[in-house]
Amino acid sequence: MSIRKALASDNFGAKAVVQKSLASFGLLADFDTLDAAIGALGLVNSPNAIELVAEVDGKLVGCLAIQRKEGNVAKLFGFHVDASMQGRGIGRALLAEGIAQAVTHDVVQLELETWGNMGAAVHLYESLGWIRGPDPLPESGADRFYSLALPR
Repeated sequence: MSIRKALASDNFGAKAVVQKSLASFGLLADFDTLDAAIGALGLVNSPNAIELVAEVDGKLVGCLAIQRKEGNVAKLFGFHVDASMQGRGIGRALLAEGIAQAVTHDVVQLELETWGNMGAAVHLYESLGWIRGPDPLPESGADRFYSLALPR
């Protein structure tokens, strides 16, 4: 397994991973709005500060994007691992690298929104110290909010 910065050539594969992952929860990906961070993954005009992909044997199996919000706060988007590859530590390694890169970008707090029924992801967040906050508004496209304080 390798984790690396996303390239423009990864855009299609990352979208496919996200579409398949969301579909398994009965959700549709919308790369123009709610899932725009992954829609822009690897592209020149991307608003993402950090874009990572995970590969196994040359196949893209996971992705994430981090966008800076206000000040030193950033938001994690599009963190997905292909279901056939889950349980192998790929998600944990991908998320750990995203967190490490956020620290090098002087981010002091990461935030994310997710669905409670995404049990594996929720378990991973909580095991890494993410703290659940007030639930997001329904139009956010999620039902849970988490934040993680990062070391300075």
